[in-house]
Amino acid sequence: MEEKKKEAYVLIGVERMEELLKTQFMMSQSVLLFEYLCSQSRYPLFLSAKSACEVLGLNPETLEQCRRKRTIRARVVGRQFLYNAYDLVALSCKLNQRKIQRVLRNIPKFVVR
Repeated sequence: MEEKKKEAYVLIGVERMEELLKTQFMMSQSVLLFEYLCSQSRYPLFLSAKSACEVLGLNPETLEQCRRKRTIRARVVGRQFLYNAYDLVALSCKLNQRKIQRVLRNIPKFVVR
């Protein structure tokens, strides 16, 4: 028999929600700061596809798909693709943002009076 997954709901207060949104904003600002630092550097950081997948926790198929869709740029050096560190961080944020939005859309909304 198949076991049904139980749905769990967590109520959080307005203050906690505001704190989570502020944290998300600070993280996005950190990405912008990282972008600025990478653009000012004479020697930008590059990672191989294998290293990028390890660091960001992506599977190689996702990275390959993003490269083919031109969501992320890659440089070919020798026989391997190298990815700019900033582009990888931006890709990771974009993928995680979609997950967060999907979860928030599915959260039931109700008011306790």
